[in-house]
Amino acid sequence: MKRVLIVGNDVLLCELVASLLADIAVEVITARTIVSFARESRQGMFDLVIMVDMSAFFDGSSPTTTLRPTGLSRPQLFVLSWQHSESSVLSLLECGVSQYITFPINLRRVKRKISESLGVD
Repeated sequence: MKRVLIVGNDVLLCELVASLLADIAVEVITARTIVSFARESRQGMFDLVIMVDMSAFFDGSSPTTTLRPTGLSRPQLFVLSWQHSESSVLSLLECGVSQYITFPINLRRVKRKISESLGVD
């Protein structure tokens, strides 16, 4: 079974993303803080990490380094955010983010992207 980690301190957004995954055969784990994110990522490998908060990239921590040993491109990392700045998006992509999705979102489209990235229906 594929494993998905949802990271963010916004409970509503985390629950929204988790509800998108409700009918997909995946194990969903939620981390509310960067500390719990780091702990969860050390305890097990994930197929996909979805962050609903960009602050982890700007507070000095490095989510992509925490998630991926040097040279690996797994797990995939999706970021959902309100930020529409092209420079922010480019910076995140250069940091190793796989997909950057801005709000407002199309729920079907996001679910399809997640399903395709995991290779599940």
